[in-house]
Amino acid sequence: MSQGHVDLIKRGMEAFNRRDWDAALELIAEDAVWTTYFGAVAGERSRYGRAAIRQAWEAAAEVFGGDAYKVEPRELRDLGGGTILVRLLLSGRGTASGVEVETEFAQLWTFRGSLAVRLDSYADVAEALEAAGLEE
Repeated sequence: MSQGHVDLIKRGMEAFNRRDWDAALELIAEDAVWTTYFGAVAGERSRYGRAAIRQAWEAAAEVFGGDAYKVEPRELRDLGGGTILVRLLLSGRGTASGVEVETEFAQLWTFRGSLAVRLDSYADVAEALEAAGLEE
């Protein structure tokens, strides 16, 4: 497993959970593409570049309860070729409603060197593996 990439993802998610957007974005390429899990709800499926990704994170933190909004990596699997499969638990609390939110989904992180150039989100691990041309 590409332990270096796994460590970067973990470090980035820890920074994300602290709302240290600058530190979280350090592992993402300036020209990265992020396809969001909630893209259909938000009206924009993909975000392009660090500034747009940061804007999406900040907006989601406002909707999902600020400090309550967190991601927790549940599984990290090296798929080869600079791609890491990440199974995530996202949790938060609706700012307006106070309703607890918790959902699991999967991401494929594609690296070029030490920077993520793509972060693609899927409903589950099976869907992510299919997108990568693999099976469970």
